[in-house]
Amino acid sequence: MKKLILAVACATASGTLLANSTENKSTEQRINALEAELQRLKAELELQKTNQQNMLAESKVKTQNANEIQTKEKVIAPSWVTWTDNVKIYGIARLDAAVDFKSSPDSGGRTTSSLYRAPFESSTRSNHARSDASINASRLGVYFNSPDKKITGNIEADFFDSSTMGTGDGKFRIRHAFFTYKNWTFGQTWSLMSNMETRTESVDYTQFLGTSYTRLPQIRYDWKIDQNHDLKVAVEYTGSRVSALPSLTSRYSYKNGPLLLLAQGFINEKSVDVTTDNVKKLSWGAGGGVKYQITPQHSIQANYQHIVGDQKFMPYTTQSGLANASSLNAAGDFSLNREKTDLVMNTLDVANIGYTYKFNEYWRTNWSASIFKYDDNSAYAEINPDANERLIDYAANLFYSPTAQMDFGVEYHQGERKVFDGRKADVSRINFVSMYKF
Repeated sequence: MKKLILAVACATASGTLLANSTENKSTEQRINALEAELQRLKAELELQKTNQQNMLAESKVKTQNANEIQTKEKVIAPSWVTWTDNVKIYGIARLDAAVDFKSSPDSGGRTTSSLYRAPFESSTRSNHARSDASINASRLGVYFNSPDKKITGNIEADFFDSSTMGTGDGKFRIRHAFFTYKNWTFGQTWSLMSNMETRTESVDYTQFLGTSYTRLPQIRYDWKIDQNHDLKVAVEYTGSRVSALPSLTSRYSYKNGPLLLLAQGFINEKSVDVTTDNVKKLSWGAGGGVKYQITPQHSIQANYQHIVGDQKFMPYTTQSGLANASSLNAAGDFSLNREKTDLVMNTLDVANIGYTYKFNEYWRTNWSASIFKYDDNSAYAEINPDANERLIDYAANLFYSPTAQMDFGVEYHQGERKVFDGRKADVSRINFVSMYKF
């Protein structure tokens, strides 16, 4: 179009100049006049182009502003686009295997530690080796958040049947199901008595003795004091051993560079009907943990907890086969007294120390020593001679990770179980694991 206008203008200018040729103008004058006319036309076209561009830009800005106002006023409706933007699916495909060389259960092998209930040798049974394998620790989970990022949460499940320590039929089990709004958390996730942040890495899915990985339904509040200090308080539903009320738990953490410190505690009331009376006793516990990254290759980890009258917060405390409490079975926490009129509380001290060394980006090793020590000078010990007095476990493992998503590990355990009446059971076991994380 522009070329057409320019051609017409040139023709017009040429005609005008030719018409004036009778005025005896020189050829050079006619050429100069034509060039001046062309320059004037080009300047007018450039001005028109600039004005059009300015008008288009102003129209675009007005349209964008209108769209932004409309977006702010409109409620964001769920859609596949926003849904996928706000959800992340992850999981672990995992195979566990183990060989028990001593104190293996008669029903078969196991892929997890059952040191607290390892069988004893007797006139009718002797130690024998068994092996086992399982995929039940495979995991599937979802992280989610609201479109405005004000609500975050997690739902995670595996196929681990805790009632049979993972040797069952692989039924579905919820691990985490919670959401967080501002500083509040609602749902099931790690108890404030857990110490996964200061644990030592284990091949065994159920971790080393002294590692608390308990997950409980809870309502929790988090005070972010500053970048180094954090305090959490929660009411947690233990649902175990006649707890009258939810447990009150708290945890303080301090993080500064390579150092992480934890301090934890809980209180819980037990309320038991004994004949015609209602007996109430207070259970409580306190503990702490530390992890120190000495160098990028070396780190040490340690945990300690003192627990009175409760078995829910520390794994491996539940005991079986106790014969001295008829109507209220003894376990790892408390029992009826001989007269069946009162509760006697069990006291546990548990400690774990670990060391981690990374050879390179592919290979690493972990070493761990753990002990459970129950009070053997108590009424509980006197009336429950077949209850555990002491559990000891020494372990070492080696991991190979050819990629960031893949792990292969092997781990050896040497342990001992001792009950109050003096009987002992030795444990010697090798664990294997292969897993892919996505």
